[in-house]
Amino acid sequence: MLARLNRLLDGIARITSWVALSFLAFMMVAITLDVVARALFGRAVPGLFEMTEMSMVMVVFMGLGATLLDDGHIRVTMLTDVLPGPWSRGCTALAWLFAGLTFAMLAWPATQEAIYSFSIREFRWGYFQVPIWWAKIAVAVGLWFAALQAVVHALRIALKQVALPEVDRIPSDLH
Repeated sequence: MLARLNRLLDGIARITSWVALSFLAFMMVAITLDVVARALFGRAVPGLFEMTEMSMVMVVFMGLGATLLDDGHIRVTMLTDVLPGPWSRGCTALAWLFAGLTFAMLAWPATQEAIYSFSIREFRWGYFQVPIWWAKIAVAVGLWFAALQAVVHALRIALKQVALPEVDRIPSDLH
């Protein structure tokens, strides 16, 4: 059951990472066009700043899931490196659980804000009106997804379904 849920989450993370990469590609092309326009015509491309701003939100919050897949998160293992295997595994699982709770604590107000933003069809003024309600929804979805992913990862660590290099290593004196 947990392994199937993890495979589903991995699949969703791959999709959201492609969404993030698409917005990153848009940003790269758009900023390049803006630099060329400023050099050739002395002025920026209208509305590009606002669109780039929304794209950055998508890159960050749709890319959260891919960070776990790539094991790209920041971690400090000073304590877990010196603890015996079961204690190290338990502390690592607990840390992931706290990460999940932290994401959930961020996701709750983000969800409330997204609901409000959608209800008023919030937009931002710039060169032209840019709707921002969809980006606020993406922030909330990304945070809830990260919370679920972290909690499932914590359970998988606790149940020894995930190998931890710092825990499951063979001591150097046994080689």
